[in-house]
Amino acid sequence: MSQTNHEVSKQLFELIQKTEIVLRLYYNKNKWSNIFPTLAELAQLYREVYRIAPNALHSYLSFYFEEYSPTTNLVVKKCILVCIISEGQGYSSKIQQELLVACIASFICIKNENDKLQKGLPLSEQGKKLWKIRYQLAVKVLEHGGSINKQAARVLARLQPYCETLRSKNLTPLYDNTTLVVAIAQIVAFAIAKKGCKRNALSLAIKRLYLTNTDEFVRTSLYKMVEQFSLLPVGSCTNYEGDTAVLLLKNDQQVLCTIKDSKLTKLIKTKKPYDFEFRQIATTDKQLLYKVWGHIELPSIGAKESNFDNTFAVIEKLNTGSFGSFRAIEKTITPFPHIEEALTQAAKLYNREAQKGANIRHSLTMVGLNTATLLCQRVLIEQVISQLRHPFAQDVWHKYQQISLILATLIKRAYGQEFESILSPISAVVAFMLKHHDIDIKRFTYTEKEKDGTKPYSLSRLFGFPHFDEQKLLTYFESHFGDSAAHQAFQNSENEKHNALSDDAQTFVAVKILAMYWNSASFEPTAWQKTVLEEQVLKFGWSDVAQVQEAILTLAMHSIIE
Repeated sequence: MSQTNHEVSKQLFELIQKTEIVLRLYYNKNKWSNIFPTLAELAQLYREVYRIAPNALHSYLSFYFEEYSPTTNLVVKKCILVCIISEGQGYSSKIQQELLVACIASFICIKNENDKLQKGLPLSEQGKKLWKIRYQLAVKVLEHGGSINKQAARVLARLQPYCETLRSKNLTPLYDNTTLVVAIAQIVAFAIAKKGCKRNALSLAIKRLYLTNTDEFVRTSLYKMVEQFSLLPVGSCTNYEGDTAVLLLKNDQQVLCTIKDSKLTKLIKTKKPYDFEFRQIATTDKQLLYKVWGHIELPSIGAKESNFDNTFAVIEKLNTGSFGSFRAIEKTITPFPHIEEALTQAAKLYNREAQKGANIRHSLTMVGLNTATLLCQRVLIEQVISQLRHPFAQDVWHKYQQISLILATLIKRAYGQEFESILSPISAVVAFMLKHHDIDIKRFTYTEKEKDGTKPYSLSRLFGFPHFDEQKLLTYFESHFGDSAAHQAFQNSENEKHNALSDDAQTFVAVKILAMYWNSASFEPTAWQKTVLEEQVLKFGWSDVAQVQEAILTLAMHSIIE
């Protein structure tokens, strides 16, 4: 057995054991302060083990750990399902960590009550009360320890109604996609974790959820889950020469293990096709649960490739370089073959007949040399935005497109150097946000009043949180857009008091205010913000704000109002 595989066996054992320990901490009040850090460590362990041994964790959906409580069995399966959905959706490790913390936290206060329910036993009156407020109680316990993960608290607050809606044919819209991931995992876990669950319970639970719900995100998540199962179809059972056999590995050949009296008897390598089904196996056999994985060549999940840094190295060149020809620009962007289609489409606005460019060179000549570098910058950043995976990716993209339309309406131009120079910092900051604030993004806007009313609203409010990390944003802009007056003006519009805003910064303030108007029913700008908006409207040739709003209304933009 290799050292690496031996370590995997140990980590698998540690994972199950620690899950049981975390779920018991609530029953010792002296340990409450340890709950959150221990829970966060456990969430990290799930992430790490899923990355190095996804096969083993997929198989755990079929195994019932006899030595551990029903709630531990449930939470293990729920966490594995969250890892599977997160991997399928391509979420970052930070988002996956947040989802797993919420996942484990949902059961930290009601292990004993859930154990009884899983065994079909009635709850006491006190137990019924605890069950009813289990998620609120979990938040209080985490707060008692001095640490509360805001994402986890938000998920826990919505989890019960979301689970109820997903189980019913109720068409109530469900907006919080992070909660939806945890709710999907919880419903499927309940279906497969109860001891003695029926055959093919896993596929039945997924089918039922898919057919009951029309929500696009729910269906996509279920599809991604199934896709991951098809890539690693382990844990399913078949009949091998009269014995039950479990699939442990499938590549050019299959590795099966036969089971007798709930214990592993032998390993078999075969290329023969078999029919498999989900079947629960209750066992205490450490060979089957942990040690067998030390004898199998385990596929692992590699780190996700990100084009972020490479793309921004080119964006930096476009920003600082002085290009005397289209050929020089074309040469700079050649490492990105996918840019051609996006660039030829973007160039349509620069053509009187609204025809797209024939190729990169043609697109750049349509745009003109002065604007070409700005357009290339924007298109590259938009490629970054579209490739980053996030629970609210679609909402972020819709809002970004909406800002673009609002800007074009306000300045009465949907193309040209002025349009590109204003949109470029906005697209850059959206890419920055997806990279550095991915766990802060929410579907709805953030409308709480600023403590300092003299400072502008941050664009971050449109995406559900109060501020960008000022120092990180400054470093990011200086690194990639150091000499850009437009990017400096955007930063000015984020940080300076209203009496220190440049004219260009005021344009950014006006765009932000209009975007907030169209995304929040409760947004109310301050008196000075209204003045800035009115002045900017007049500057671009409109008679008043109402005329601009009327023009925006005719665009029939995609919008979410709480």
